[in-house]
Amino acid sequence: MYYNCVSQVKTCLTIALIALLSMSVRAEIDTYNEAGGVIQTATQNVLKLLEREELVVEGQEDQLVAEIDTVLSPIVDFDYISKQVMGKYYRRASKEQRIEFSGVFKTTLLKTYAKALVGFKIDKYEMVPPRKESPDINKQIVTVDVFSADGTKYSLVYYMKKEEGAWKLVNAILDGSINIRLSFKNQFADLMERNKGDVGLVISTWKDKVDPGKDSA
Repeated sequence: MYYNCVSQVKTCLTIALIALLSMSVRAEIDTYNEAGGVIQTATQNVLKLLEREELVVEGQEDQLVAEIDTVLSPIVDFDYISKQVMGKYYRRASKEQRIEFSGVFKTTLLKTYAKALVGFKIDKYEMVPPRKESPDINKQIVTVDVFSADGTKYSLVYYMKKEEGAWKLVNAILDGSINIRLSFKNQFADLMERNKGDVGLVISTWKDKVDPGKDSA
């Protein structure tokens, strides 16, 4: 009688454990699909913009950037990324300087993105299934393979973070070698060194120094 009770308890615990694991896997899949859906929708909307000939002709760069802004602003955490770009110098900056740099950085990033899109001429894209589960369901890595008209493939890895119920992009890596956030962070640190640690001067000259439309450092 005692043995049967113990056996039943073990069986119940095993079933409960399997159920919990199944729930965990489903939650992981659901959160990944949410994050991936955000990226997929944004990608589709950006590609629709590139189909509009009036936006991709020379002289319409500002209008294209404005249109891309409407697509990306809801899903990109520009404030968070700009803070990471400033790195150790963030604490040295005043509240006003942090806000100013966030705005300037956003403009720079959008212009860089717009210029890359026009030059790349995307033919198609494919969402790549995740290779492994994320240890934190509120942080997901979404990979997209992008193909140019000549068949060249590039892999874009998007780092997504969920805050207050919304998924936000906090970094991106191109082909495993170009870390967007780190690249800008290195440029900020280099400018700080060149300008003897003057945060205000670096912020005021950032747009001219890093503008993708100019030959700059």
